[in-house]
Amino acid sequence: MFQPFPTLSHQERPHAWAVTPNAGALKELAKGIWNCAVQTNQRPLVVLSTAGPLMGVRAALEKYRPNNLPSHIAFLPQVMSFNDWLEAAPGAWKFPKKQTDLERWLSVYINLRKHKTLQSWFKAESEAGAWGLAQAVIDACDALSEAVVPLMQSEINTLVQNQTLDAELWVKKVETLLDQAIAKAYVGLSRKVVDQESTVLLAFWRYLSSPGDPVIRKHFALAAHLQVASANQSLARPLIWVETADPKPIDQEAISQYLFEYSQFAPVVSIGMDWHSVALWSEALTGQDLEGQLKPVDDEQQMLIDRNIQASFHNGWKLLAARRFEELAWAAAKSIESHLIAGKTNIALVAQDRLAARRARALLSRFGPSLRIRDETGWKLSTTRAAASLNSWLELIRSPKEGPSASALLEFLQNPFFDIAHTLQRPAEACVSLIAQLEDILIASQAKSGWETFRMAIERANAYSSSRGSVPHESLLGLLTFLQRHHVQWLELKLDCENAYALLNANLQEMGMAQQLEKDSAGKQLLEVLKTFDLGTGTYRQVAMRLPEWLSLLKTIIEEASYQEVGQQAEATLSILPLSSTRLREFDAVVLVGCDEQQLPAFSEPPLFFSDTLNRLLKASTVTAQYIQQARDLSQLLISCPQVDLLWQSKSKSGEPLRPSAWISRLRTQLPDWPILEARSDTHVGHSAPLLESVVTVNSDIALPISMSPSAYKALRDCPYRYYVRSILGLRKAKEFEEGFDASLAGQVLHTLLKNFFQALKTEEKKSLSSIHQGEDARRDWMQEHLTKHSEKEFERLIKDDARVTGTLRDWQKQIPNFVDWQLKREADGWQYHDAELPVGFMVTMTDPDGVQREIGIAGRADRFDVNANNPTAAAVIDYKNQGITKIKKRAERLLDDPQLLIYARAVNENAIAAHLPGRTIEQAEWVSLKADLKKAEDKIVRAYSVEQMPEMMEQFSDQLNEDLEVLWARKPMKAFAPDSVCQYCEARGICRKGMW
Repeated sequence: MFQPFPTLSHQERPHAWAVTPNAGALKELAKGIWNCAVQTNQRPLVVLSTAGPLMGVRAALEKYRPNNLPSHIAFLPQVMSFNDWLEAAPGAWKFPKKQTDLERWLSVYINLRKHKTLQSWFKAESEAGAWGLAQAVIDACDALSEAVVPLMQSEINTLVQNQTLDAELWVKKVETLLDQAIAKAYVGLSRKVVDQESTVLLAFWRYLSSPGDPVIRKHFALAAHLQVASANQSLARPLIWVETADPKPIDQEAISQYLFEYSQFAPVVSIGMDWHSVALWSEALTGQDLEGQLKPVDDEQQMLIDRNIQASFHNGWKLLAARRFEELAWAAAKSIESHLIAGKTNIALVAQDRLAARRARALLSRFGPSLRIRDETGWKLSTTRAAASLNSWLELIRSPKEGPSASALLEFLQNPFFDIAHTLQRPAEACVSLIAQLEDILIASQAKSGWETFRMAIERANAYSSSRGSVPHESLLGLLTFLQRHHVQWLELKLDCENAYALLNANLQEMGMAQQLEKDSAGKQLLEVLKTFDLGTGTYRQVAMRLPEWLSLLKTIIEEASYQEVGQQAEATLSILPLSSTRLREFDAVVLVGCDEQQLPAFSEPPLFFSDTLNRLLKASTVTAQYIQQARDLSQLLISCPQVDLLWQSKSKSGEPLRPSAWISRLRTQLPDWPILEARSDTHVGHSAPLLESVVTVNSDIALPISMSPSAYKALRDCPYRYYVRSILGLRKAKEFEEGFDASLAGQVLHTLLKNFFQALKTEEKKSLSSIHQGEDARRDWMQEHLTKHSEKEFERLIKDDARVTGTLRDWQKQIPNFVDWQLKREADGWQYHDAELPVGFMVTMTDPDGVQREIGIAGRADRFDVNANNPTAAAVIDYKNQGITKIKKRAERLLDDPQLLIYARAVNENAIAAHLPGRTIEQAEWVSLKADLKKAEDKIVRAYSVEQMPEMMEQFSDQLNEDLEVLWARKPMKAFAPDSVCQYCEARGICRKGMW
């Protein structure tokens, strides 16, 4: 219903006007503002209660500027949001200093320490929960202050008008007024709220309220604007207040009082919304009564609503129901795509269901730079990769003193903002693939946690590289030392807010992260958030707290920060926004996702401890008020936009049906022909053929390996297809860290300590005065004592980082006496330890199908070689197994399929000099269990298991090896035929697809 703009008289009260919030609302509003400028012959000041329509109002003013305006009013009227207008208050420098969110949270922390009563009430499960609770307390205290501070508005006005007080005295006067107001209100509220939670809140409110609170600064800003208008009445500009949304009752009172007082000095126009021709539901038209209840609708009003529905309905309203979440996101993306194809360039995605909107956004990213996406829903800075990079460092420094987990370490090192070249002060070329090498080392050794464990893994890898003539990874040890030093700094820091910020800033500089973050849009914003922790000379800079508390505070601050996307030019713009942000905004099309009964309407959580009754008592926002406002917002959206798609998920996660919002159902009772369309994904028809047994013939262009390890040959014997995938194509499953303490790591340590022990034994035997020459008992005592010492020495570093390893050490120490007995019996048979961890190999010569003679190297690393003192030509090879004798016997049954010992034996027999065994041949090969069953009687404990019929097995192995290599080099079909026991953990199973044949 059109209302003409009022004629501005000299009445000393605000003029009222209403705009119909339909498609022509901005035009009508712009013309009214220009009318005010013409009538008053001044540029009016336009203040919007919400910031959403700001750019639209400015654009409309530009578009509908009247012709032939006098030059002094031809410029656009000044248009500001309410919050911006408050921040621009004259003399704001004199107001009490504004407290940041961080300072207010620290104020909660300090008051908890001061007041034991609060401390006993204020409980949280974790540090993060405590800071979240602190934030809720602050919000609740602000709600109380909003109810109380208006009571002292006249005193604030008087104080602002007094220009003689200096800033310090001014703040003290404010504190006095605030204390008086709170003390007076506290008594009244205490009588009305008697439960314990409310008592806690009131106590917090008394202790936390300060002149720097946002609520108090807001009222000082109102007083400052009013004071300037009263002091310069001849220059006071007309004020136009545009109420784009229903205010809270307490705000309505404050604004109404301000507008009335300002109207004493200059014209004031208060513009509201006229819902008579826009409301599609009764609550959008009638609103609420003084008691906060919905007003009943009479027959005349119902007829008006029915007319609005019939007059407004058009083919642009679409209802789309999707059965599943993914279908809902696809339907939203498809709807937006169809609007883009239709030539629409300004589209809105209303995120009533934020998860679905986020998924739809991800699907729309395929449009690339041609579609600009503006997210107004509060995209969290914590979700960016910049914040994730910082968080990876925070997780590392909060690790226990033993060190972080390997996954935490690698997550930090692999973050894109960590500059390893800057950290190590080395050229970038020298640091290529260093982190990948570290990951390979840690996974191969299953070093899962602890600085010492990581260092041992690197040292072991370096020793192996040196023995094979490769370059060791010395830089990795330097990197590890650097990170450990910084970790220790944090653990030893007597932390307060000042030195924690300084140390974090220094860390980011030393690791090159600060420099890299500066180059990133989100990184820059993250650094700005971190600067809020620079408290300067403020009272909070030396607040001491524990490291976990400070880290949780830092993460909470980052979590609260929003990421502002960098604007860019594009052919079309998609705005992702909440329903409330659509007010007085123009879009070519709108897609509203989440229109089911559970999400539309959606209500914001009330402040901590606040019931709806208490909110009504404090004149704050209530559920009823939110319900009315959302009904009006949706009415305005449907009326003003030519194309609106309403989408929802018709099935919940549990499979229960979800109905559309009650508002949609009520509309459909008036519009029986309005159909609900089922969102269907695109279907593609294809024909599949059943998979057959995996068989491959190696392409002639693919090079075959010219060397083979024992494990590779075992793979060839187990399954030729597996060997093809692993060794010819080089495809490997990405290794991961397994849960619990890994047995392979224990096996590596046992191999190392046994080698060191036997080397020490050989050295001791050369000492003529050693006790080991004083009989078998003395030798046994010496061996048990020193093997125990070597065991504790090797396991010490592991135990320091992971106490669970202690159990592995204790299990091994129980084995030592029996192991020593076995060794003594072996020595009694003439066998003596010779060497360990020796690389050995041999060459196999053959002719391929093309007539080319080939040499293939078969090589591995043997655990141990013994020599026989009674036979100068005899030697033995031993393979330690960190498993029971039962598994070893099963291994022996398939010796030719896993001929590790036979490979080592042939290598020595063909080249004894290379194995440091000149003149000797392998006559004995055996596996030695490092996990013998000690529960059996001593004479029944089996420690070792020998290869039987050694010469015959060697001959069979050689024939088999030649045959297998000839088949391989003939490039004959390689089938997948392994038994299930092999296939169960096979990495190539995802390629051969066994189980789907």
